[in-house]
Amino acid sequence: MARTKHFATKSRSENRTDANASSSQAAGPTTTPTTRGTEGGDNTQQTNPTTSPATGGRRPRRARQAMPRVSQNKPYRYKPGTVALREIRHFQKQTNLLIPAASFIRQVRSITHALAPPQINRWTAEALVALQEAAEDYLVGLFSDSMLCAIHARRVTLMRKDFELARRLGGKGRPW
Repeated sequence: MARTKHFATKSRSENRTDANASSSQAAGPTTTPTTRGTEGGDNTQQTNPTTSPATGGRRPRRARQAMPRVSQNKPYRYKPGTVALREIRHFQKQTNLLIPAASFIRQVRSITHALAPPQINRWTAEALVALQEAAEDYLVGLFSDSMLCAIHARRVTLMRKDFELARRLGGKGRPW
């Protein structure tokens, strides 16, 4: 059985007598301590621990413990890595493209303008979609190879040197 504190409750008649006692004590404090009667008729004087002349015959209030407010619920926090793994599973199930199309097309046009001759400035929609799929496939492969390099180095954080090593080993990108 769990340990709990049980406080005795006063009846209404006792509350009324305490109110009368407090009004008489408000007129002037008494010098005799309050007595607690016993059933045997023994009228030995004992000090009542629940009342005192300083408090006017009332019980001292207990200090309330700080209880957390129910209305201000904290949002639930997952352990570190749980949301990342859920996002990985989510994106692995998807088949759509990850890079937004508008920003990818804007980058393709800026690179075309910088590197191609001025006559070439138009792209068909199918060519842009094929280029984006190839770019995303290349990036996913590069990230997975780089992650393997980081794990081989007993790290879980991807660093620039992991990408450089993956490109050197895979023969991707410019030669060193």
